Amino acid sequence: MIDFSLRFAVFLGVLSVLLLWQWRRPRGPLIQWRQRWRHNLILLFIGAACVRIVQPLLLSIVALLSQGLGVFSLLELPFWLIFLLSILLLDCVIYWQHRLFHRVTFLWRIHRVHHSDPELDVSSAVRFHPLEIGLSLCIKAMVIGVFGIPLEAVLVFDIVLNASAMFNHTNARLPVSIEHSVQKLFVTPDMHRIHHSRDNLEANSNFGFFLSVWDVLFMSRRGCALDGDEHLKIGLPDTKTYQPMSFKEVLLMPFKIVLKHRN
Repeated sequence: MIDFSLRFAVFLGVLSVLLLWQWRRPRGPLIQWRQRWRHNLILLFIGAACVRIVQPLLLSIVALLSQGLGVFSLLELPFWLIFLLSILLLDCVIYWQHRLFHRVTFLWRIHRVHHSDPELDVSSAVRFHPLEIGLSLCIKAMVIGVFGIPLEAVLVFDIVLNASAMFNHTNARLPVSIEHSVQKLFVTPDMHRIHHSRDNLEANSNFGFFLSVWDVLFMSRRGCALDGDEHLKIGLPDTKTYQPMSFKEVLLMPFKIVLKHRN
């Protein structure tokens, strides 16, 4: 069974470090943080019920039942190699899941809750509609079952994915001297920030959460904003300055047509 206390301890530890980082070295001022944090924290608590209760139970059962039956069981590989392949596979699946949620209309209507955040900071990493969390859970369960991914890899990837999502949404930036080097392997706040642009071309790039290699391999990487970082505007792509003003509106976003293209 997945270790709940370990996952929660790592989450709190990473969150604390990143909050301190963006407080001491903010990338820019957060004007609307009070309303944003209220919405994002409510979504966090709702999502936690699924992630903390349903996900560990479902994924652990799938992982245990699939041992000896999945694709990996057909390969005579050492455990450490299966473990590493599992992490890579799950991260690649999350990359393509993210692209799919931008491509398919009804999935985008769910995912746009995440992009409706008008500013980016650590709290943006948990701004996901419960429907998206549920669909993502089903996709991961299917992949775990088909490939027979070991329980240990499921636990580690879950921790890594949560930590990297918080990291690349942080309202801070790495020193210029190391940014380029880190970006070669990992998604950084500078890289992911472009994905949250209101420009549709920029929003449909940089889909990775953990490893940046998928964007390079599948030709979706964008190294810099079209008009420069200082002119990049955060929010829903190709829309007016729409943002949900109440939490009820956040929950209803997937079911309402509220967006209009810019003139």
